[in-house]
Amino acid sequence: MPKKLIPSLAHADTLSLNALRSLVTGLVSEVRELSAEVTRLRAENAELCEENAAPRQENTRLKVENQLLRDEIARLKNLPRPPFRPSGMEKATDFKLDDPPAAKKQPRGSKLDIKRLSREEMLRMTPPPGSRFKGYKSCHVRDVVSRLKSFITGACAG
Repeated sequence: MPKKLIPSLAHADTLSLNALRSLVTGLVSEVRELSAEVTRLRAENAELCEENAAPRQENTRLKVENQLLRDEIARLKNLPRPPFRPSGMEKATDFKLDDPPAAKKQPRGSKLDIKRLSREEMLRMTPPPGSRFKGYKSCHVRDVVSRLKSFITGACAG
């Protein structure tokens, strides 16, 4: 059945009485069609949910059976049962007053070598033209050995 053309809603205030009647009847028929389609889709959805319930139940049953078989295999092999690791949230919520506080960790050695400076040297330089100041930066250098060789150039004045 070809679809009947409905007058435009944009100019509904300028439509004649016959055009308004055809607009309303067209809209009512569309609402009926859509209502029937929604009813059909709801019925399909209910059927699919019922079909999906059985595989879900079967999946849960198989998971439990699988775990039981794994436990049985572990028992036969004299293996410990695989531990289920706690999430850690239980420890955070459990607070016991009689538990002694945990001992503080001792530092593992000196990591503050910058306190043992033997010499501090300031290097001065002139910045290149066009550069701008962006702040200071401290730098600690260890085990630096610098050797200067002196060269005499030219003849000795004597």
